[in-house]
Amino acid sequence: MMEGKIVSSTSSAQSAVSKLIGINERLEAPKVTFSGSTVSGMTKGKQVNAQVLTNLTDLTNCVWKQAEKFPQIAEKIAYRDQQSAEQFRGGGR
Repeated sequence: MMEGKIVSSTSSAQSAVSKLIGINERLEAPKVTFSGSTVSGMTKGKQVNAQVLTNLTDLTNCVWKQAEKFPQIAEKIAYRDQQSAEQFRGGGR
């Protein structure tokens, strides 16, 4: 499990998201052939393998869609933090 401090930094958010770039490209379906094997366990294994890869690809796509939101969220938090800091300094009166 990754540990780290929570910060409202757009550069930190962008850095975290950039680590996800290319994950789907590294997921490749292994080529499985059976040369006419009729063993049902082998056939089922091939089907399960294909389904697991599909599910994993769907999961990484979902994670990526959520991760793309982080830089925008960080910008909003940074703006809010800036506004709060100005109020504490007396700039919001």
